[in-house]
Amino acid sequence: MGFSVIRNRLFLTRGDSAEITLIIRDRVTGAIFIPGPDDQLTFTVKRELSDEKTVIEKHLDSGILRRENNCVLILIPEDTAQLPFGTYWYDVELVLDSGYTDTIIPPSPFIITGEVTTHG
Repeated sequence: MGFSVIRNRLFLTRGDSAEITLIIRDRVTGAIFIPGPDDQLTFTVKRELSDEKTVIEKHLDSGILRRENNCVLILIPEDTAQLPFGTYWYDVELVLDSGYTDTIIPPSPFIITGEVTTHG
């Protein structure tokens, strides 16, 4: 058993919105997997891998939406509006109700870029 999502480096302009589709597949069968009501799916961003403090954290049904064939990570302007430009690190972890745990997206760069046009 094992799961995978094809995704790596993420770029986002500071203060922008984003909807990122997560298609989770069983590594053995290739079948699409949708987390159940007792499963956990967590997106975490930290400045450095070794940091204790997270700068963004989203959970299933609270920033990560469950859909028929995928999950969608929702980032809103407030998530990044106050972050300094630069490279952060993110991962996505799936924990099944059985306790099986799989980091389906390993630690990868999350880059907050500068902006030319700002509002409000």
